[in-house]
Amino acid sequence: MRTVSMLDAADAARLVHAAITAAMSLGVPQNIAVVDAAGALLAFHRMDGAKPFTCDFAIAKARTAAGLHSSTETLAEIALPGQRGFGLNSLRGGDVAILGGGVPVIVDGAVVGAIGVSSGTVHQDAEIANRAVRDFTVREA
Repeated sequence: MRTVSMLDAADAARLVHAAITAAMSLGVPQNIAVVDAAGALLAFHRMDGAKPFTCDFAIAKARTAAGLHSSTETLAEIALPGQRGFGLNSLRGGDVAILGGGVPVIVDGAVVGAIGVSSGTVHQDAEIANRAVRDFTVREA
């Protein structure tokens, strides 16, 4: 039998807080989603001024990063025409997000969940998500 680490509600709140802090430092209000390793939503926060239409994007980015154990920024690169992952975004009825801003949370070598951030540019979304995960994992160590 395996023992598996999992994100809990307190972990999700810490990730959301770290993302809010990063977003505020860039002056970019965001939609922030945290999911567990199976892609189930643990937390969602919409900052004042975040684009309402991108709420679902944040959740899809988090679910994609958790399910595929990869950042959505990396997936975007391999999903370009001619690349080995071309067409990836059409899988699961188009539920796979290939825009930067989804980052898996890895603890002791295992994906325990992910964060998805959306409302800025894809580069801003990716930076904020990466900063949140980095802040979270530094505290865990």
